[in-house]
Amino acid sequence: MTVDIDSGVQSRPRFPLKIFGLLLFASVFASFTTILYGVTVADQAVSLLEVLLVAGLLSAIVTAPLAGLGLWSRRKQDIEDSSFARLLVQDELLLSLCLAIALGIVCGIFVVLSDKAFYSFLPTAIRDVELPGSLSGMLAAFGAGVNEEIWFRLGILTGLVGLGRWLLKQTHTTAGLFWIANIVSALLFGAAHLPQFALMADGLSSTVIGVVLFQNGVVGLIFGWLYWQRGLLVAILAHITADIVIHVVVPAFLG
Repeated sequence: MTVDIDSGVQSRPRFPLKIFGLLLFASVFASFTTILYGVTVADQAVSLLEVLLVAGLLSAIVTAPLAGLGLWSRRKQDIEDSSFARLLVQDELLLSLCLAIALGIVCGIFVVLSDKAFYSFLPTAIRDVELPGSLSGMLAAFGAGVNEEIWFRLGILTGLVGLGRWLLKQTHTTAGLFWIANIVSALLFGAAHLPQFALMADGLSSTVIGVVLFQNGVVGLIFGWLYWQRGLLVAILAHITADIVIHVVVPAFLG
């Protein structure tokens, strides 16, 4: 009788380096568009080479660790990632994409309406901010959608679920654990938007902090649910759609 000594080693798939590389490539491109958006808003003259270098540095410092954490944690949790397509969309492609667009529109409308509701409580500098044109808005939507979903959903949300399972010694992810992790990652997602509001308003009031965390926390919960149930691309598409509503559609037709 023989024993296959390699069976235990081969039972768990190796770290998906190809998927990791594709995510980094997408992040560099997304960072490139985001930086171009910032340069356009600030009306600064910067060479494309400088933009590309900064985009690469951002992806190396932020995206690489978080994407690596997410992929490693998914492997530890035995989440099926046999291909890049499987990570992006788990099943029912058409339904998933339609759901992403529909919920993205809902999220965009929610942010616009909540802006109106809290308008009088916000500092003048934030109320009077002018959104750039449609091209810049599209760049901002794409860059934020790709990078922030890799960071906060693939990286942080997946990592928090894995940490929770390890601490609680769970063999599977319970609904309670997922929602706790999703709430924490959504709040971190909201907190990541605070610095840009601090720059616009020359500081942060408790009202601004509350509004930013509330708006981004709500949509972050939806993006997190889409990522966990449908796949990374579905969350990315919903995020991009929401930002297009906010930065392109509303300024073009209601601005």
